[in-house]
Amino acid sequence: MRMDQGFSETDGEWQTVHALPETRLRGQVLEYRGYRLNLRRLRRRLEVPTDALTVTFGFEGSLRLTDAVLGGPVVPLSSMVAGLRRTATVAEHSGSLSGVAVSLTPQAAYGVFGPAVAELGDQWVDIRQLLRRQERHLAEQLADADGWDARHALLDAFFVARLSAGHQWAPSVTTAWHEIRRTAGAVPVQQLAELTGWLELRFREQLGMPPKQVAQILRLQRTLAAFDASPQSSGAQIAAECGFYDQAHLDRAFRAMVGHTPGDFFRHRGRPTRAEPTDRLTGQVTSAVLAAGSARNTHGAGAPQR
Repeated sequence: MRMDQGFSETDGEWQTVHALPETRLRGQVLEYRGYRLNLRRLRRRLEVPTDALTVTFGFEGSLRLTDAVLGGPVVPLSSMVAGLRRTATVAEHSGSLSGVAVSLTPQAAYGVFGPAVAELGDQWVDIRQLLRRQERHLAEQLADADGWDARHALLDAFFVARLSAGHQWAPSVTTAWHEIRRTAGAVPVQQLAELTGWLELRFREQLGMPPKQVAQILRLQRTLAAFDASPQSSGAQIAAECGFYDQAHLDRAFRAMVGHTPGDFFRHRGRPTRAEPTDRLTGQVTSAVLAAGSARNTHGAGAPQR
């Protein structure tokens, strides 16, 4: 299944192509998302933590990445793997960018990259560091392929081959992961540890971060979905729905992970623009398009409250 979107206007154009992988990869490889942007102006996006890892093969242009909450050095990358992150990312590009992004479940990421996943938590890594010698030209092969169907076939072959290597989560990690997802991050980590044993070590080895941080990501996603689905609800209502003590607790947790208050994030997200699709993963709230001069805002100054 494939779905194409595009738009052209006086100051630029964009095209995205969404596709599902072949049947054997369903439920592990979540989505292929091709993109071609020629916006003729700088674009800055805020990417919030999600429970999926992203593999990007760049054809043209590169992203400049920095932590939206902690700041730090800017990391320029074209083809990369973005591990699970507890804090949001600011991704900036010149306006000209093309490539394809692949969303993986954490379990599939371990199947594809094996023990290297332990080094991916809160990191962006050049994908060439994780590929075998015969795979290191994959980005060029994808760029040169005759159309998107051919690119999807190359990706299918790559991920089927990688997943057949046999890297699998420990049963305790699988059990804990399903429980964290079932409760949207609300399950007490101590309860998981009692259920599964050496949980923190195994999560670090096989997901790249400890279970408490994974649970925080799931609860953030639940909170974002609740705000998105019910924009008229108050912050206090959303806090109660998503398991926070009160609105102040929600705002502190949100700022600590996103760098903005919920109101500020959704104000950016609601900015009228047709220059670029908002979310990078179908069915999740993942992104907001920032104004060109926007910087990280850990205190949410001036933001409308939700």
